Amino acid sequence: MGRIATHGLLIIVAMSFGIDTVADGEAEYDYRHGVMEAIGGHMTAMVTILRKGVHKDELAIHARGISALAEISPGIFPAGSDIDKSEALPAVWTNRTAFDAAMVKFVEAAKTMERAAESGDMAQIGPAIQGLGGSCKGCHDDFRE
Repeated sequence: MGRIATHGLLIIVAMSFGIDTVADGEAEYDYRHGVMEAIGGHMTAMVTILRKGVHKDELAIHARGISALAEISPGIFPAGSDIDKSEALPAVWTNRTAFDAAMVKFVEAAKTMERAAESGDMAQIGPAIQGLGGSCKGCHDDFRE
């Protein structure tokens, strides 16, 4: 790549990922939607592994994935991202204390599942996946259409 092309690419990257860049509600929603779809994919994979016995050696990979995404989840609901097509209820923003508490439960449950999956001990995995599912359900019941 030529010097000018490299410089141009660096400018584009800097503009795209600059610290001062503020995304609009639509962009925030799109990002959140992608993260939540990925979380759902990991959850579906883990449940399938546990119920149907396929790819058992990959359970911990999915548990680590959902745990990593859980870590960023509290920050993917910024003010202004409550656009019309979002399934997030207004309570996410109007009852932020309760929402934040639900997110803490999700992060803790995801970390518990990660530790359980890495142990390989079904006595830990069963309760951990139930706790994780419960944390998802609790948030969806109160904060999602």
